[in-house]
Amino acid sequence: MKIVIPEKIDVIPEKYFNELNKFGKVVYHTDFPNDHEIIINRIKDAELLIVKWVYLPTDFLDYCPKLRYIVSLTSGFGHFPLIDARKKGVTIVNSPTHNSLAVAEHTIALMFAVSRKITFARDNILKGNWKISPYDFLGTELSGKTLLQVGNGNIGSKVAKIARGIGMKVVVSNSKTTDDQLDKLIPTSDLISINVPLTNRTKNMMNERRIGLMKSSAYLINTARGDIVDQNALYKALKNRNIAGAGLDVFPGTLPTGKANREVVILARLSNVVATPHMAFNTIEAGERLGREMVDNVKSILTGKPINVVN
Repeated sequence: MKIVIPEKIDVIPEKYFNELNKFGKVVYHTDFPNDHEIIINRIKDAELLIVKWVYLPTDFLDYCPKLRYIVSLTSGFGHFPLIDARKKGVTIVNSPTHNSLAVAEHTIALMFAVSRKITFARDNILKGNWKISPYDFLGTELSGKTLLQVGNGNIGSKVAKIARGIGMKVVVSNSKTTDDQLDKLIPTSDLISINVPLTNRTKNMMNERRIGLMKSSAYLINTARGDIVDQNALYKALKNRNIAGAGLDVFPGTLPTGKANREVVILARLSNVVATPHMAFNTIEAGERLGREMVDNVKSILTGKPINVVN
């Protein structure tokens, strides 16, 4: 079986890529392609494709007649043409568990950072400022606050566990929660953490109306997908202090590498925002787990019993 990895994946230790050589011919590229033609040329003869960050062209299936499996090194899978792939006999599997603890910890870190104004205070020190009064950087404690955990899967359940451990009251919204029920939970919550996949239902879930339901003292934390939150509505709410702040690791329309777009920079410059460049997943330990999950996915495919199938 010809296994193609069209991009460089630094987070996984080399030993796991070496292990793939036992299963077939492995073609591993060591840079990151953005050009449509280059990507197609790399993947057109693949029987099994392993991808993480590369943006596959929307018509890539038309150029890959031998392709039978895609192993996604991400937990999300909304960016794949699931139905079309199934119609063409292509099975897609994901990597659902490797980064759940890393993202959960980062979610909690964003809660602390934004509620205690940590980056705002640091920015002031870098400018040579200290404080005029002892209350310039007045923060909020998390213990005793109500967290609305939107999503209760591999990541959300871990966020909830850690939050309870630091004394927070956790209310969970899951796939069975109705829109009306979610609307009633938002105004009673001190923090809202988003940890759901991007689907037709969750796209723009936190729209202008729902952001308007939040307490003026509440914080929004998003470590899921940028398109789940209406970024323009969020910016207005934050700038006008209609909500207390936001901790954000994801943004609409951002590329894996390169420069942050103008909208992200403007949002991140607000003093009540803590922004990170989609790095919640990125730990040494998560890379080890991802390597193991990648190898296990390929093994399961070759034995005819693929695991983590999403289509």
